[in-house]
Amino acid sequence: MKKLLVFLWNTPIFLQKVIMVVGGCVVGVLIFVEVFLRYVLGSPLFGVEEFILFTAIWLYFMGAAYGAYERTHIKAELIHLWFTSSRSQAIIRSFTGVITVFLALTMLKWSYPYFIWGLTRGATSQALLLPMVLCQSAIFFGSILMCVYFTAELIDNLLLSFGKKQVFAPLSEKDS
Repeated sequence: MKKLLVFLWNTPIFLQKVIMVVGGCVVGVLIFVEVFLRYVLGSPLFGVEEFILFTAIWLYFMGAAYGAYERTHIKAELIHLWFTSSRSQAIIRSFTGVITVFLALTMLKWSYPYFIWGLTRGATSQALLLPMVLCQSAIFFGSILMCVYFTAELIDNLLLSFGKKQVFAPLSEKDS
């Protein structure tokens, strides 16, 4: 059972890494090709900006979710200056974790109808006629992952505030 849970935890992380690496390479190559074609040969490639946009949206949201997983998302904390014990810091981080999970759930709540709307409307992009739901799904799936990772961080901080060992942090450290 534990192996199954670790597999379920690690599979999305592996997929996120693949999307980030492939997406980053695709965006970099396409920007280089577009700049070369436009400014050196004087003939831009039709629709490349649109394809870059679709790829970049997935790159951004998978990167945001991966930052939440690694717990390296942007934060400004000065609690270590006022609270010196690790337990009091965990209590404060638990409080901020509740706010973060609430905001992530709000984002998920907003992205779900947007995703469903994209599925039902069947809108396409202007140049390449790509389904717009490809962009909308990145927001939705990124929101799901961020909710999961922020909740895991909250659980770990709550456990630390009660003097217990973390559950999810060792899984995150093993992956790095």
